[in-house]
Amino acid sequence: MKHAEQHSPIAPPLPQNLEAERAVLGAVLLDNKVLSDAVENLRPEDFFLDQHRRVFVQMIALSETQQAIDLVILTDELQRRGELEAVGGAPYLASLANGMPRVSNVAHYARIVKEKAALRSIVHRAERVGELALNSNGNVTEALAEIRSLCDFNFEAGTPAWQAMFHSFEEFERTPPLEFAIRQFLQIGGATMIGGLAGHGKTFIFLSIVKALLKGRGAKLWNVFDVEESAVRILYLIPESTLAPFKHRLRLFGLYDYLRPQDGRLWVRTLDKGPAPCLSDAKILAAAKGAHVILDTAIRFAAEGEENSASDNQRGLASDMFALLGAGARTVVCGHHSPKAFVGQSVMTLEGVLRGTGDIGATMCTAFGVKQIDAAQNLLHLECVKARDFEAPGPFEIIGRPFIDERGDLGLYKAPGECGTLAEEQPDRNAGGASPESRKERARRVDMVRNWLTEDPNLTAAGLCERFKKSDIKVGESAVKNYRKEALWRGDE
Repeated sequence: MKHAEQHSPIAPPLPQNLEAERAVLGAVLLDNKVLSDAVENLRPEDFFLDQHRRVFVQMIALSETQQAIDLVILTDELQRRGELEAVGGAPYLASLANGMPRVSNVAHYARIVKEKAALRSIVHRAERVGELALNSNGNVTEALAEIRSLCDFNFEAGTPAWQAMFHSFEEFERTPPLEFAIRQFLQIGGATMIGGLAGHGKTFIFLSIVKALLKGRGAKLWNVFDVEESAVRILYLIPESTLAPFKHRLRLFGLYDYLRPQDGRLWVRTLDKGPAPCLSDAKILAAAKGAHVILDTAIRFAAEGEENSASDNQRGLASDMFALLGAGARTVVCGHHSPKAFVGQSVMTLEGVLRGTGDIGATMCTAFGVKQIDAAQNLLHLECVKARDFEAPGPFEIIGRPFIDERGDLGLYKAPGECGTLAEEQPDRNAGGASPESRKERARRVDMVRNWLTEDPNLTAAGLCERFKKSDIKVGESAVKNYRKEALWRGDE
C-alpha cells in the first residue's frame, strides 16, 4: 500500500506593510524636515522591499550633504549611482507622494514599518530555533546557547535586548564630526565651564557669548573666535541676580530687543521668578531642546551645601547638566566661583580654577579660567585650562572699559599669541601691585610711544627701542611691544 504524499502547507507571507513604507518615503519627499523623525525610528533594513531600502538610504545621503530631497534630485542621484531601475524607475518615485496622507503622521507610519520588521525578525529567529532543535547533531550545549541568544530579543526594537543598550553602526555613520557653536571656544554637545573669582567679570563674558550666538554664523566673539552657528534659542538662568540689575546689563550689551516676542530667541529667568529651578524639570528639558543654556552660576542649581564642597557631583548637579545635553541642548555653559585662594595664584590650572566642583570639572569638555587684572578698566585675563579633542587657544585678554559703554560688548585687548601667561601679565601681588611712581612712568612711556607713532606710524618695535635709547631709557623689545599696543588702543578711545 502506497503512503499518501504529504504536502507542506503554503507558508503565509512575511509580515510587511508596503503602504506604510511608501507613506514614510512620500512624506520625506513632501517635507524634508520629517526625515529626522523617520531616521530616529528606522534603519534601512527595516523596509521590506529592497527598492524602498535603496530610496531611504539615498534620502539619508542627500540629507547628510545638506541637499534638498525632491523628485528631480533624488531621481538624478539614483540614476548616477545606477540604481534608478532597481527602485522602479522615475514613475515609481513620482508615485510615492500620490495620495499621501498627512505628513505629520510620519512617526506613526515609521512605527508600523518598525513593528513589521520586528515580526519578520522573530519569524527568522523562530525558524533558526526550530532548525537548531531538529538538527543539533549531538551538540546540544552549543545549540541551547545559540537558542538562548536568539530568544534574548527586544520585540519592540526588533533586535536582541542587549543591543539596545549600545549605539548601532548606523548611529555612528549619521553622527557628524566634532562641531563648534564658536570655534575653539564652545563645543556643540558638550558642557563648558568658566571659573573665576566672584566679581571678576564672568557674567559679562556670558553676555558676550550670548550676543555672539545671537548675531550668528559669520560673527566673531571678541574678534578672535568664529561663530559657526546661529542660536535658535538661548536660556539664561541667573538665580544670583534680580530682574532690575540684569535688565540694566542686557541693555548695556544691546541684548534687550532679543527678548521681544518678535524675536523670541532669548529667555531669561532671574531670582525674581523664584529660586533656581531643578534642571531635570520636564519644562526646563523641553525648553532646552535645540537651545544654548547658560547657568550663571552652576552651584546655585545644586542641592544645598557648601559651595566649594567636592560633593557637588553626588548631589546630582553633573547629572542634571548632562540631562540638559541629553534633552537636546546644543551647549551648556556654566559659571563657577573659584576659591578665594585663587586671588594669590599666578598660574591657571584646572584644579586651581575649578576647585570645589568635584567631578564636574573633570567631565567638562572645555574649561576656561578668568581673572580680573585691572578693575578700573575691567581687564580680564583668560586661559583655557581644559580642551577636549581640540587645540586650545593661547592666553588672551578682553577689556570692558570703554568698550561696553561705546560698543555694547567686551573688546579684545591682547589676542592669543600676543598675550603672556597670567604670571607675566598680572601685577606683582606680593608687592601689592605696581607703585604709583611705576604707573606714572609707564604712562609717560606710553605717551612717548604714541607721539613717536604719530610722527611715523611705520615705526617698528626695534625702531621704538632706538628712540628710547636716545632718550636714555633702557627698555626691552617685549616691553616696547606692550607700550605700542597700549598706545594704539588708547588712541582708539
